[in-house]
Amino acid sequence: MKETIARYRDLLVARLGVIEEEIRLAEAHYRERKGDYRYVILENTAIIERQLHDIGRLRTRFRDMDIDQFDTIDEFKSIVLTDLQTLYDGRPILRSGLRIVMECIREL
Repeated sequence: MKETIARYRDLLVARLGVIEEEIRLAEAHYRERKGDYRYVILENTAIIERQLHDIGRLRTRFRDMDIDQFDTIDEFKSIVLTDLQTLYDGRPILRSGLRIVMECIREL
């Protein structure tokens, strides 16, 4: 069971990595489209940086999580979904990406 939980965790961390890359791509497109309007860009890039920081923290938390504390994959899912729901409730800007990850977790 520990190997299954470890593989599941690794898949979760990888999916969060995909979200990080999508945020970085959106940032690059935004910068290209908006030109040199610094006051607008700085505000929006600050939001992007917060998104990246939050997703990075989650990836680290899940990657470093001690899976020995879980007896089943459902226990692991429950803790992960609780953490994601907390972030979802507190960061409206991340909701679309977090919703995707949460649905993936529920379906795996």
